[in-house]
Amino acid sequence: MADGTILNTDAECRVLKAVMNALRADAGVQAQFGKPPRVYDDETQGPSYPYATLERHETRAQGAAGVAGTEHILTFAVASRFGGRAYAKEALGALRAAVERADIVPDGQIVVLAYPTYGDVFRTRDRQAFRGILRIRIITEEAS
Repeated sequence: MADGTILNTDAECRVLKAVMNALRADAGVQAQFGKPPRVYDDETQGPSYPYATLERHETRAQGAAGVAGTEHILTFAVASRFGGRAYAKEALGALRAAVERADIVPDGQIVVLAYPTYGDVFRTRDRQAFRGILRIRIITEEAS
């Protein structure tokens, strides 16, 4: 990085684990994606529909007031083949609501804020499924 800061990949993994645990434990997410919920970090090949998967986890240094911090942008994709656009929106809404009410607690870090920044649902090119995208922004600081 230009300022000499090196991001801590262990911290990134702890944030991701906390987010996945929070989503998978949420009753609304379980209602949309089954129990246990089909919310993956690419652990499975060819999952059953509907499902959500983490597609991207971007990080960058984001300190303030002399405290080192990290900005995390997580992008989840929802895939659904039944219920049309309405069901895909409901599934995406369940993920969004889970993030908004979650108590995300990564080991050794403090979550300063966590909120959804973007959501959209559209038909896939093969016209047989719907795809939703949810982007989440999380800012963390190392716990002292």
